[in-house]
Amino acid sequence: MRIKVILAFSNTLFAEGIGKLFENDPDLEVCSVIEPGEACSAAELDKLPSGVILCDFTSLYNSLPEAEETGKKHHVLLLDTYCGRENLVSAVLRKKVSGIIMSKSETAQLKKAVKAVHKGEVWLDKNTFKSILHGINAMNGDKNSLLSVREREIVSLIGKGLRNKEIASRLNITETTVKTHLTRIFQKLNIKARSELISYAIKTDDLNPSQVRTSHDF
Repeated sequence: MRIKVILAFSNTLFAEGIGKLFENDPDLEVCSVIEPGEACSAAELDKLPSGVILCDFTSLYNSLPEAEETGKKHHVLLLDTYCGRENLVSAVLRKKVSGIIMSKSETAQLKKAVKAVHKGEVWLDKNTFKSILHGINAMNGDKNSLLSVREREIVSLIGKGLRNKEIASRLNITETTVKTHLTRIFQKLNIKARSELISYAIKTDDLNPSQVRTSHDF
């Protein structure tokens, strides 16, 4: 069965050109094209066959619903038209794209990326991966500068798996004070779950993940 491809681009001519690359391909078939400037709702997207959404950055944010809103599993492959490092980081972290391929790539490479993403693999070339990693590290550094010394201490202890009560004892403060600090930390880092904070702490403290235990007392 041919892999279904959904095109979502901000430029009609560009979308038509990409579509022609898949014509007569025995493995790939364009099943739908989301028109430039039109928003596709989660309900509309769920009516389409599960497959790979190939899009540019503008359509990723303006035309497609959030991944959590859709019932069907659609893998998203972003065609990078030189949208910038920060936008690539945003696409990976916030939009959870399955892959990024450069617009200068050859047709064979594009088709290979679509097939890989459809199988559940992550597609990133070395340069893009390095760029995203650098951007994530820079983003983490910027966020860390927002925290006070005490807040950074708490984040570090969270990353080591300590519970609120243990943190309070270690820092000689009350458990209520720990919770107050955590509320501020969550707001400053735009984090909504303790598990996210643990992941952030591991990245910034460079801890061994095996040292971490999950706690749900916040």
